[in-house]
Parts: sequence; structure tokens; C-alpha cells
Amino acid sequence: MQEHERIKSLRASIAKTVVLYFALQCAVFCAFALPGGFLTAHWWRFFGASAGFHLFLYILLVCFQNDFRKEATGEKLAKINLANRITLIRVSTMPTLLFLVVAAKTYRIRYPLLALVVAIFVTDFLDGYVSRKANEVTKAGRMMDSASDYCLIVVLTLVFRYYRLIPIWFLALVLIRLGIQVVLMGTLIIVKRRVEPKTTPMGKIAVASIMVAYSFEVLGMITGNFPAAAKTGIEWLSAAIVAASIGDKIKSFVASLNEAEPERRISDGDDKERP
Repeated sequence: MQEHERIKSLRASIAKTVVLYFALQCAVFCAFALPGGFLTAHWWRFFGASAGFHLFLYILLVCFQNDFRKEATGEKLAKINLANRITLIRVSTMPTLLFLVVAAKTYRIRYPLLALVVAIFVTDFLDGYVSRKANEVTKAGRMMDSASDYCLIVVLTLVFRYYRLIPIWFLALVLIRLGIQVVLMGTLIIVKRRVEPKTTPMGKIAVASIMVAYSFEVLGMITGNFPAAAKTGIEWLSAAIVAASIGDKIKSFVASLNEAEPERRISDGDDKERP
């Protein structure tokens, strides 16, 4: 397949995937809103916000179309692979999750909402497993996975604080961790003029620890008899891991700054070295 045909096929795949996921999110929202009785009051706000978000997502994916290639082999993709589709499901759900959180304050959808959160958790582990199992790791996938992890953590942290399931200091710690991540990434882009997502083991452990802590919060909310001492212990353990990940992220950032500059390449799809 020639390069221009591959790009055309990839863009068509991106467009179809984004449109399909937008329709899926509309269906998910209706599945909550119809029995919950708030479809009429909120559908137009949701539709506008979700449509705008998915349009932005499409533009972003097209801008990074050259990063849809398998890192192990260098093979350029003509369509979005399965692992990236799973990651995009998680990204696509963010506006829906926010709207449902707001609605849950007034309408009786708390337990179905928690089930949705669990399903989102599952996709976070599933896409990594699929990408490694099928040897389909791509730079675009790593960027989406990293961004979706942090977006999901922030959204869920706000959700759990909204219901007073976590203390305010835990919310502050997570937001500080995200702020440091944004500042370091922005600095790296300015200095190196490139985006090179690097997931450290400690970063993954920190994300996993937060998700485990939130899972226990959900369990305590459902059962109503989770020991307070155990809940506090899990929160502090997760907080310690998140705090340690901040130092690890700074160390990784310094290492990235000290890396030698890669040779510039012409971005015409042929990877020719610039003379």
C-alpha cells in the first residue's frame, strides 16, 4: 500500500471510530437518562459537549497520525488497531462520566454509575494486555493511554471527593501530582520540541494504587461496613506511593533533558534523513 493510500485509510478509520464512539456515548447517556428521568433536562447539553469533545479528539488523532506505527517493527498502521480502540473507549467516556456524576447528585443512578466506573477500570488493564500480547504497542497508543490514565484519575478523584468518599488532602495530592506532570511535560516540549511519552514502572504503580484505593472505597460504599481503619490505611499507602512517584517522575524528566537530540527527519512518510 502506498503512503498516501495508507494515510487516507488511517484517517477514515479514525473518523469511523470517533463517530462510532460518539454514538456509543449517546446510547450510554440515554441508558442512564431515560430510566433516571433527566433526558429532557440534560440531553442537549450532553450532546453539544460530547460532540465538541469527539471533534477535538478526531483533530488530535489526525495531528498525530504519523505516530500510529508499531514500535517493535516500525510497521505503519493503515487503521486503528484493537489496543488503541480500547484506549479510545476510555477517552471517549470522559464527558459522559462527568455529566452522569452531576446528574447522580439529584437522580438515583449512583450504583449504575459505579458499574460504569468499574468498566472503565477494566479497559485500563485490557488495552495494555492486548497491546503487549499482540505486539501492537504504538507511540500514539502510549500517549493516549497516559493522557487517559491521568484524565480518568482526576475525574474519579473529583467524583469521590464530590461524594465525600476521600479526604480533601488526597484530592490535593492527586492534583499536585497532575500539575507537576503537566509542568514537566510542557518544559520538555519547549526545550526538546518533541513529545516522547515515557511510562515509568513507579508511575504505573501509582495509578494502580489509586484505582485499588478507589475500588475499596466503592466496596465500602456498597457494603456499608468496611472498617474505617482499613480504609484510612489504604488511603495513606496509596498516598505514599503517589508521593514517591513524584520524585520518580522528576528523575525521569531530568534523564529526558540530558538525552542526546535525535536526528531530525522529514515528515513526508518516508523517514528520509534531513541533509
